[in-house]
Amino acid sequence: MSITRRDLFQAGAAVVASPLLISLESLTTGRNSFRFVHFSDLHIQPELGAKDGVSQAVKKLMELHPRPDFVLTGGDHVMDLLKVTHRRADEEFNALTEALKPLELPIHGVIGNHDVFGWGSSDIQKSDAAYGKKMVEERFLGQPAYRSFDFGNWHFTLLDGVQPEPKIGWRGAIDDEQLSWLASDLERAGDKNKILLSHFPVMTLFTQYTDGTTVAPADTLVLANGKEVQQLCHKYKVKAVLQGHTHVVEDCSYLETRYITGGAVCGDWWKGWRLGVHPEGFMVYDVTAHDLKATYVSYGWNAKEHPL
Repeated sequence: MSITRRDLFQAGAAVVASPLLISLESLTTGRNSFRFVHFSDLHIQPELGAKDGVSQAVKKLMELHPRPDFVLTGGDHVMDLLKVTHRRADEEFNALTEALKPLELPIHGVIGNHDVFGWGSSDIQKSDAAYGKKMVEERFLGQPAYRSFDFGNWHFTLLDGVQPEPKIGWRGAIDDEQLSWLASDLERAGDKNKILLSHFPVMTLFTQYTDGTTVAPADTLVLANGKEVQQLCHKYKVKAVLQGHTHVVEDCSYLETRYITGGAVCGDWWKGWRLGVHPEGFMVYDVTAHDLKATYVSYGWNAKEHPL
């Protein structure tokens, strides 16, 4: 049986503690000092103990003291919907729902490239009701793919950086309509402290320490128009951009904006530490009136104990 966000809402009080039930009201009346978690790149699947891994990460998160006020999920919640069947997609989303049940906190998520259904498959038609981003919007987000909310004196803008591409199905970019919306959204935020959440990095040093210092990143690694986003960050004094996708822990600063890549719950896709140095984990942010402190938390997953 598949469980959708619509099912959760219709269940009413019985699922008040569900991690997938987002309360916008609770996110608009926050404090100036608070804590939240960036929980990115879960890549949940039946194999490699992934469900147990996400469950263990959730347990670690809920043991934090003080407990976070909310969670931002950074995309790639499931493993490669691009080419799977409906049945496989159901298995993955059901596993995600069950693993996140103990997470009694509001969640806001963005779409990752692995969350898009059917873009890389010749068997899934565009006429399918779940095609593209519709499935993850229905089964997890429950909201438009890009949006924003306020918590205390902080403004959070969530971006949709996954765009269709004929050869492999996807690329990283912000479409023109959304880029215009982003400028308006940051303008409306006024003097509030601003944070962006993006699956794809806006700025990163990733290829410099993996491929070589003269290698340029492709639009499968970063937002193709990240420069335009960066210029808006500078114009509107964005404090930080929280990123995922590369599964590394990285903190770059430019013109007073921090570009922080928050590691991955799955590490190296449930096969160990990313690049041998970044363990499975998530980023915890402690926020004050005008600043934020980032701490990466590893939850002690041992990939060798969970073979295929």
